[in-house]
Amino acid sequence: MTKSTCLAYLIRDDGTPHAQVLLGEKLRGFGAGRVVALGGHVEPGESSLEAAVRETREESGLLVAPDDFAAAGQVRFRWADTPAWDMDVDLFRATRWTGDIVASDELEPEWWPVADLPLCRMWDDARICVPFVLRGDAIDAEIAYDAASERVVAVALRVLGRSQPLPGGVTGG
Repeated sequence: MTKSTCLAYLIRDDGTPHAQVLLGEKLRGFGAGRVVALGGHVEPGESSLEAAVRETREESGLLVAPDDFAAAGQVRFRWADTPAWDMDVDLFRATRWTGDIVASDELEPEWWPVADLPLCRMWDDARICVPFVLRGDAIDAEIAYDAASERVVAVALRVLGRSQPLPGGVTGG
């Protein structure tokens, strides 16, 4: 069964070439040891937007109001030999939040320069998808990984346009 998950990209951008994105080293669970965006599973009865708000708070201590997230598209991940890992991931981006960063038992958050992402420590698809999201595009993609779960072997990606704030009252996915 395909899992519903979300990723949240928090971006500090003062208009200079020094924009940063909040990523974190995954300390346990799926992807442990990799640098990842904030996010995770969507609980039963929860929208993907509600999950993005919850996961951001749990993993970083930061609070993003639902209205401060913009929808940035969806990526469907498919795993050659492990279909139980298949997931549909709703993407969100935000440039406003409150609070102070606090590490969790799951993630060690850290600001990274957008111009110098730790791609060698991230999932292989990061080099493909993350630049679109960070520059404000919304995407629709399907990505297939090899049997070793190390390399992307197939990509279908379409840029949908600029990521848009979610309309008032809409709770996403």
